[in-house]
Amino acid sequence: MKKLIIALVVTLASLGVALGQGLTVWTTFGDQTLEWLQGEAESFSGAFGVPVNVVKLDLGELQQQALLAAPQGEAGDLFVGIPHDQLAGLAEGGVLADMSSYATAGYLADLGEQARLAYTYAGRLFGLPMFVEGPALVINTDLVPNPPATYEAFVDLAQELTTADTFGFMFDAPNFYFAYGWMHTFGGYVFGRDATGSLVADDLGVANEGAIRGAQALKDLRFAYDLIPSGTNYDVANGLFIDGSLAMIYNGPWAISQYREAGVNVEILPVPPLADGTEFSGFMGVQGVLMNQFSTQKVDAANFAKWITRADAQVTLARISGRIPASESALAEVSDDPIIAGFGAALLDSEPMPNIPRMGQVWGPMGSALSIILETADSDVAGALEAARSEIAGQ
Repeated sequence: MKKLIIALVVTLASLGVALGQGLTVWTTFGDQTLEWLQGEAESFSGAFGVPVNVVKLDLGELQQQALLAAPQGEAGDLFVGIPHDQLAGLAEGGVLADMSSYATAGYLADLGEQARLAYTYAGRLFGLPMFVEGPALVINTDLVPNPPATYEAFVDLAQELTTADTFGFMFDAPNFYFAYGWMHTFGGYVFGRDATGSLVADDLGVANEGAIRGAQALKDLRFAYDLIPSGTNYDVANGLFIDGSLAMIYNGPWAISQYREAGVNVEILPVPPLADGTEFSGFMGVQGVLMNQFSTQKVDAANFAKWITRADAQVTLARISGRIPASESALAEVSDDPIIAGFGAALLDSEPMPNIPRMGQVWGPMGSALSIILETADSDVAGALEAARSEIAGQ
C-alpha cells in the first residue's frame, strides 16, 4: 500500500498537479499550438497574478487520468484540446462542469451555431470552442483559374478536366467522414436533435430520402460521370493532388502543408451550392476548453478559459498555427489569409460530428454501405443504407 501511495504521488506530480497553488491545465496540444497556449498562460498570470501550469498529455492518457483522478481532486483544473466528439465519456463520467454560466452572451453570439452545438451534451454546454476544422473544396489554381459557381457546374468542370493527363475531381468517397457532405447536403443526417439541441440517438436519418439522394449523387460521381475510379482512397487522391495531376479534391487543412511543399498553388472554397441554392454541408470537428467539475478553483479556471477563447487569442492562434477560429469576429480579422478564410467559409455551414456514444456504432455500418454502393453501377443504394440503419439501431 505504501508503494502504491508513493507511485500515485509521483504520477500526479508528473501530471503537473500542484499543492493547491495556481491552475493546472492539461492539454493535448503540441508544437506551435502548445507554444501559443503556454504564451497565453504567461500573459494571464502576468495580468491576474494566477500561476498557470500547462501539462501536455496524449488524448487517451488525458481522458483516462481525468476519469480516475478528477473525483479525488487530483486532475487538471481545465482540459484543453479535447475534440468535441470525444467528450461523451468524460461528461457521462461526471468529471466535466457545465460551462453555460461562464460563457458570456457576447462570446456565444460570436460563435457559429454549429460550433456551440458541438460542445452541447445532454442539454448542457460542456466546453468553450476555440477552433474548428473539416474538409472543403481544394483546387489547383493552375488547372482551375475560374472556380465553378454551382455544384452542377462543378461536376461539368470536373468532367472537362478529366483527360489523358489530368483528373478533374477525386476524394476518399468510401469514407463516411468525407461522404457525409453529400448525404447531408441532399437532406440526410446521422442523429436528429431535441429542443435543447441535444442529439437523439434513436432518431436516425442515414437512410431517409435525402440520404439516399446524397448517396446516389456520390455513386453518380463514379459511374455516371466517370470521375472517381474504383480503388480510389485518401492516399490515392491526395497523392495525385500533390503530383499536380488532380484539379480538385475534397480535403481538410491538415493537408495544406503537403500541397505547399509540393509547390501546388491552391485555393480553398466551399463545395458549390446545389442549383436550388442549398449550401453544401459536411462534417466538422471543434476543439476548445473544458472544466473539471471537481476543480476547487472554478472562478480562476473559468477566467482562464475565457481568456484563451476570446477573439484576440483565437486570432493569434490562427496567425501562428493556421487554426480556423470558432469566433466569427476572429475569422473576419484573419480574412487576409486565404487558406484560413477559405476553410472558415466552408465550415460555416458544416455540422459537428455527433458527440454521443452511439456514433461509435455508425462508422462501420456506414463504411460498409458506401463500399457496397460504390462497388457496382447497379448497386441498391436504398437497400445498403437501410441495412446500415438497422445495424446501427441494433435491429
